[in-house]
Amino acid sequence: MANSVVSTETVAKLLDTNANPAPLGLMGFGLTTVLLNIHNAGFYELNAMILAMGVFYGGVAQIIAGVMEWKKNNTFGTLAFTSYGLFWLTLAGIWLFPAVFSEAGAAAKPSETSLAWYFVFWGLFTLYMFIGTLKLNRALQVVFGLLTVLFFLLAVRDFGGGAVWGKIAGWEGILTGLAAIYTAMAQILNETYKRVVLPLGPISQLPRNFVQEYGEEIARMWLEALRASPQTPSYGVVSDEELVGASEFALQQVQEYFSGKPSEADIGSFFHKLGATRAAQGLPLPELVSAILLLKREIWMTARTHGVWESAMDLQRAVDLNRELGRFFDRAVYYATAGYTGYPLRPKDVF
Repeated sequence: MANSVVSTETVAKLLDTNANPAPLGLMGFGLTTVLLNIHNAGFYELNAMILAMGVFYGGVAQIIAGVMEWKKNNTFGTLAFTSYGLFWLTLAGIWLFPAVFSEAGAAAKPSETSLAWYFVFWGLFTLYMFIGTLKLNRALQVVFGLLTVLFFLLAVRDFGGGAVWGKIAGWEGILTGLAAIYTAMAQILNETYKRVVLPLGPISQLPRNFVQEYGEEIARMWLEALRASPQTPSYGVVSDEELVGASEFALQQVQEYFSGKPSEADIGSFFHKLGATRAAQGLPLPELVSAILLLKREIWMTARTHGVWESAMDLQRAVDLNRELGRFFDRAVYYATAGYTGYPLRPKDVF
């Protein structure tokens, strides 16, 4: 008989309790961008104030934020903040090197054409970063979309478009900086007040294939919680097979709801029929509601257990997702209660 090997290896996940560095990076970028583009719009000359902001707040602060994002396993945040922090340092170098190293030919003042190409490639970089924001939130989409336009406007100016394009870029850059400042403020205020003070426009959805990967586990944990809960003693009359089947179908409705393609009539009909079935089985209405809310809890706890959300940006999405889960199950309770009490299912009801 072959020897069996029992693994005693344990994988531990540590909860990241470090602060969210994104507001620091966004504010460093936003304030510096606004102040530079007030200059581009023609309100004052390029001066030491802009250079100092570019080096220390736009540059160093963003690099610090990028390193902190790396520790939080946020690849997007790491690349964005470190790259734009170094952008500000290179821009300050472009302004300063010709004066500091006036005798070195390699440090000569760049031509407008070379600067134009500099902005073109930063624009291309920002464009693909913008594509990444399509999975994040609307506020970041606005910031990166406006920044992409800004870089190309500056390129047009330096390719020979003239001062008018510089002024257009200045005003557009002010909007870009203000968008970044808004995003930073929203993250800070929402976290401080534990509610949505300034909306970020979340794209709330369950991770792809979440139900396929963890559906059986959620159904099993829900069944165990249901059997053990003192709030659902009457569920002993319902077989395990029926309960597991109902939970798996409900989980699929949750996945479809968050996929952006919900079949609202099917979801409402399912919970309405479920309520009627539990009434016919003689289960008390409070126990039906408790069972539905237990399923919501098991979905959330499974997501946390498996580290579905690990980075700072993911955690922000998780907060938004929790709110959407609440909305889904609020409606589920409504339809189940309606079915339980015999209230008719209205076709025009929106789940």
